[in-house]
Amino acid sequence: MQPNYRLTLFLWIILLFTAISPAMSQESFLTITGRVTSQQTNQPLPYANIGIIGKSLGTVTNAEGNFIFKIPASYSRDSLKISQIGYESVTRAVKDVQGKKNHITLQEAPIQLAEVHVHAKSKTGLEIIKEAIAAIPTNYDTSAIQLLAFYRETIQLDTSQITHTESVLEVKQHPGKEKEEGLKIKILKERKSRPDTTLYTKDPRFYYWIQLNNGARNTLTSSNVFQVDIKRHKRFFLNSRNFKHYTFTLQGIVSDRERRMYVIEVTPKKKSSKAYIQGKLYIDIQSLAFTQWDLELSPQGIELENNRNFFWKSIGRMVMKANLKISSFKEVLHFDQYQGKWYIKDIRRHFLADVNSKSRHLENSVWKTDLLLTVTDIARSATPETKIYTSADSVSPKLNKGDFWGQFNIIQPASKDTLGTVGQKTDSIPVKKMSQAIPVKPSNRENGFTRADTLRGKLTPLRTCYDVTFYKLDIDVDIEHKFISGSTVIRFSVQQPFTKMQVDLYDNMQIHQIVYKGKTLPYIREYNAVFIQFPEMLPIHTNQEITIQYSGNPKEPNRDISMDGGFLWSKDANGDPWVQVVCQGSGASLWWPNKDHLSDEPDSVSIAVTVPQGLLNISNGRLRKTTQLSNHKTRYEWFVSYPINNYNVTLNIGKYAHLQGHYITSDTLTLDFYVMPYNLEKGKIIFDRIKPMLATLEKQYGKYPFPRDGFKLMESLHAMEHQSAVSFGKMPEGDSEEMSTAPLSIVWHEVSHEWWGNQVSCSDLADMWIHEAFATYSESLPFAEKFGKKGEQEYMESLTGQVIEQQPIIGVYDVNHIHYNIGDMYEKGALMLYTFKNVLNNDACWAEILQGIQKDFRNKTVCTNDIVQYINTKTNTDYTYFFNQYLRYASIPALSVKYKMKGSSLVLSYKWIADVTDFRMPIRVTTAREKFGLIYPTTQWKTLTLPDMEPTDFDVDDTRFYVNVEEEEIY
Repeated sequence: MQPNYRLTLFLWIILLFTAISPAMSQESFLTITGRVTSQQTNQPLPYANIGIIGKSLGTVTNAEGNFIFKIPASYSRDSLKISQIGYESVTRAVKDVQGKKNHITLQEAPIQLAEVHVHAKSKTGLEIIKEAIAAIPTNYDTSAIQLLAFYRETIQLDTSQITHTESVLEVKQHPGKEKEEGLKIKILKERKSRPDTTLYTKDPRFYYWIQLNNGARNTLTSSNVFQVDIKRHKRFFLNSRNFKHYTFTLQGIVSDRERRMYVIEVTPKKKSSKAYIQGKLYIDIQSLAFTQWDLELSPQGIELENNRNFFWKSIGRMVMKANLKISSFKEVLHFDQYQGKWYIKDIRRHFLADVNSKSRHLENSVWKTDLLLTVTDIARSATPETKIYTSADSVSPKLNKGDFWGQFNIIQPASKDTLGTVGQKTDSIPVKKMSQAIPVKPSNRENGFTRADTLRGKLTPLRTCYDVTFYKLDIDVDIEHKFISGSTVIRFSVQQPFTKMQVDLYDNMQIHQIVYKGKTLPYIREYNAVFIQFPEMLPIHTNQEITIQYSGNPKEPNRDISMDGGFLWSKDANGDPWVQVVCQGSGASLWWPNKDHLSDEPDSVSIAVTVPQGLLNISNGRLRKTTQLSNHKTRYEWFVSYPINNYNVTLNIGKYAHLQGHYITSDTLTLDFYVMPYNLEKGKIIFDRIKPMLATLEKQYGKYPFPRDGFKLMESLHAMEHQSAVSFGKMPEGDSEEMSTAPLSIVWHEVSHEWWGNQVSCSDLADMWIHEAFATYSESLPFAEKFGKKGEQEYMESLTGQVIEQQPIIGVYDVNHIHYNIGDMYEKGALMLYTFKNVLNNDACWAEILQGIQKDFRNKTVCTNDIVQYINTKTNTDYTYFFNQYLRYASIPALSVKYKMKGSSLVLSYKWIADVTDFRMPIRVTTAREKFGLIYPTTQWKTLTLPDMEPTDFDVDDTRFYVNVEEEEIY
């Protein structure tokens, strides 16, 4: 199974966010309006901060210095503060400004050079920055946080405005959670305009593609380095390894009456090609907090941005017949202090890009995007969600309709904004209370494990005493009532004499009887375990059989819990039933009785599913028989002729269109493709790409593992690697032209599971990385095929931003440990494999290892130690230290480098910082100008002298090697 994630543009910005309670209360509000200007020039001051002293509520002025500020009436005795860096702040009593059209002037506060020696005490700009970085954990709130924010986005092509969007957002951010869970955004109110509707509707795909990954989510998530270790952002200018590429000049001190701030100019060093930003930083003298920065991409940064992710951009150019190059990017972030912590106050972004498209008659057309996100209220910690909201759409001829925003604070549009018809959406009416919902705490390291987890995950004598050889499932699916009923035959070989055995079935499913040799057996249930008592001792090495008759409403997935599976009951676009079961993690026992442990795979399985007439059921293996029944139902009988892990057994019910074909090499493999009828044309394009996909995978890993059962690929409600019946989720959006060039990485991921997860399976969920890391690594194969090693490298590098690094990849054994932030077994696991490939530095040996694992562990279950020992044997080298670090610890190794100049030579001291005491991985570094070579660090210091090199010439290849790097200049 593949998690959802997105690739974003490479932007070097720090964000830290907070929030407020979900909905405005019914308290009455006061409205304060005014204009803020410079006392010296009488010019408006855009984006000046307006807030209530001691409160979290606030707003900013617009581009013309105007503001409207709505505050609760209970704040009428409080004071208003107006401030902007570079100006002295002023305060006004609310009672003195309420109900008036205020004109507020701010006195310039010039940079004071004389104060530098007093406050800085001979410190350099870099030394101050190092102190500010060290103070980040103290200054910024890294707990679960919320915010209420106003967001505006305007996009323009030459003189035509394409879109104008304004939204009030509720944001919940949970550091350390997986991508979608870590940042949740709810649009409370929104309106959009497309002044040139003809231009947009004429070519919507083009204008959607060219939006430069804008949007509130990307503005919020571009780089949350205050909530993770800075050294994980390898190109970020505040990463200590990059200090050598910049000059940090302390320009002086600026004051706004209440606080003094260092002003530090950041400029690229002349000889450096890796200084990607330039601009100014403002650091509070007392707290050493970053209060604002005004940054832009340097020429090197623009070049990097236009060259990175070249394969994605190549695909985009082919599909859209257009080219886009960024020419400028600027960003301003401002932070404010509240209750002793610093929070983001507002973010402003400005993009410029050149667009060329002969078919659209565009030659160096200027694409301009302006973004503004302002936090209007904050709170220190997340509060429980107690209400949900419904949306109502309406259209208004005027953007400035006075009552649309209600009590929300927004930033006024400037008078020069060109606005057309606006679609309005409101999400602010509470309609349902959720307070009675009891949050589910899944079993994991944080919440602990239970007796139920041990019963499910541990191989006790009541499980090891028998080995399953065959299952026969026979069920009837009542779609209307979300109900299933039927029986399972379990055929097994006795490994040790016993009178009692354990099988598994979720306790919400009813058991009607268990039959053995025509007799009903007694049983007891404990959680999801079923303990069956036999009337006699079953002899060793005998083959036995029981039948379990059962029924019930199988559980549905809880989307808030990782790997929580169940039945998906839905309808397709035509309103016809569409049903799928996905149970990786939760286990097959949620819908049929079995020995639910990954270590025991049956040799074969029979799957009979009865569904309403007119619908198809696709399961694993070969379809042996279809029977039309007298009760307006159809029975489909499938047979799997290879070992299969239980969670791979599946059903997919719907009104499918069916395509067939053959993949012919030294033998013939049947190909079947199932897709919704309305997606048939797009489905044909995907189906045509299956043969080259299989050819590449066979080249890497060996022959397709299940030729007797054929290969099936289908559109589904959820992507899943069900053996010989792979599903890739709902058909990707876009027309046929897009589908013909799209990489469809999710299809590559799921199909590669036929080798990694289905042919070679882990024996405990703690080792699920064996499935997911290799499958995620396989996503790079089409890029390696098309673009060579550079394509592979760039794809792997794109995964680094998805890594969480909060828990080890390997889970806890014997407790079915899966319900936690499992993302690292995907991206981090794939990066580990790519790193090892480069450590090995022998592509032929790496290919032998991959194919050898598939051959020697064919149709077997394995654990981490099996894989590691196999690699050690094949390479005649002990790499246990390597896999222990990446798999058994949350952090990745860091190469610590200290350097100094000695004459014309660069002298390095280096060592590994790792949890494994004997970590000794080789790594590539620049050993001469623009030349890389391997060095062999250990956890003890080593030295290396590099003639005719300077610090800016030295680099570590942390693209091919997934490591952190810490660099320090010594004198």
